[in-house]
Amino acid sequence: MRESQLVDTNLELSAVLLQCFLEKHSIIEGITDELNLSLLHLDGPKVFQANLEHLVRLKEQGVANLCVVVIENAEALQPRVVVRV
Repeated sequence: MRESQLVDTNLELSAVLLQCFLEKHSIIEGITDELNLSLLHLDGPKVFQANLEHLVRLKEQGVANLCVVVIENAEALQPRVVVRV
């Protein structure tokens, strides 16, 4: 997957997540300024792998307050916060 495709897909996923935040205000309450979100998209194996590798690199670099959000299906608008690392 080319980097430009990865960026485009991540922008689309971010839009899905933002839509969810707008519809479910309670989700926003748990997000702080210091939180770093990583999106893992289960429907897109290449994007999932690239984002997972990026998450691992961030953790290895000592980046704190990482939060993994799994999007099972972009159309369903049901992202789940799976784990904070």
